Amino acid sequence: MTEYFDVGVFAAAAITLLVITDPPGTPLLAGPGAIAATIVFVREAEGKIGAYLALAAAILLVHIVLFLCLRFAGALIKLIKESGITLLAKVAGLLLAAIAVQLVAESVRGFIAGG
Repeated sequence: MTEYFDVGVFAAAAITLLVITDPPGTPLLAGPGAIAATIVFVREAEGKIGAYLALAAAILLVHIVLFLCLRFAGALIKLIKESGITLLAKVAGLLLAAIAVQLVAESVRGFIAGG
């Protein structure tokens, strides 16, 4: 027996859950890492107009990609179905775990070298 999900109801429930669980000031599309990276890149630009333009172009490109992802999310869900969503979630989790291990390893290496 195949179950079909109403994408509109699922999206409304997810948005409601996000609104309930996240504080109003927490950005939903740009997390603390993206904000910190932007601050670092602006600080490193040191008044160079080319660096500011490159950062602005990167931010614009990210916004375009986010718009396209959100705009076609319903069609993508219908295309890849539940098994594809599960696969993408597992791959994203694996990437997140790999990044976390790398950050911890670099921190330990830096701690040992510095102390």
